[in-house]
Amino acid sequence: MRKAGIGAVLFAALVLLSFSAAPAQTTETVTVTGQHAMRVGSYKGIHWVYDRFDRLPERARKDLSLHFLGDILPDHGVPSEAHVVLHAKGGDIPLFVGQDRDMHFPRSDALLAENPPVLLTLSPDRKVQLELAIEVAPLPTPSFTKEQAGVWMGEINAAIRDFFGVILAFLAPDAHRLKVDVAPGARFEAVENGTTRLLVDNQGSVPYTFILRPQDYQDGTVFRSDRPFSMIRVKVPTNEFFTLKRKK
Repeated sequence: MRKAGIGAVLFAALVLLSFSAAPAQTTETVTVTGQHAMRVGSYKGIHWVYDRFDRLPERARKDLSLHFLGDILPDHGVPSEAHVVLHAKGGDIPLFVGQDRDMHFPRSDALLAENPPVLLTLSPDRKVQLELAIEVAPLPTPSFTKEQAGVWMGEINAAIRDFFGVILAFLAPDAHRLKVDVAPGARFEAVENGTTRLLVDNQGSVPYTFILRPQDYQDGTVFRSDRPFSMIRVKVPTNEFFTLKRKK
């Protein structure tokens, strides 16, 4: 198996297993507010991912934060439509609210001790897709250099080494790309040796995700936008998407 293939399997397996981690039990259907909801995970499983990220060395996460971004397929509905909740004793806690695609995961000792299940309510022909997103801290101005991008990707590579250890990290792929969310109405450019090159002219009404390989540009290149970036993510060097599909 190729290096990238081994790394992808290792990384994806850890995230998927941890997300759904829970005491062994059969699949259950729970009635929530008059509807049937399918159990798709546990509090402890998601908490483990956040906690493990927080315990990475400072060099591996100084400029970065962990997010789960939701989408409903195939129609790309907002994840709040799926009613993904923590089914806690004190009442259901929504993980997605309104139009926000970012998961809002509450962390508390009480919920960790209770370990409520994660439920979703969705028709069988639709599924919730989550993206494991590593966000770069918001920039004071909408511009960054090739060298800054290299630092962010280096932090992810340090995280991989900490996650797997030196031996297994040798088999894992390195991070080489950024996902730059260009705001509606914004222009995203690269200024290379004094020459400006248009990369994105987003004339749409929603952010446009541009996959950027900084190493394809010369040293000293500046990447800039005329509006603040919606988000910049370091692309995880494996398949960063997984689904919470309701079982029929």
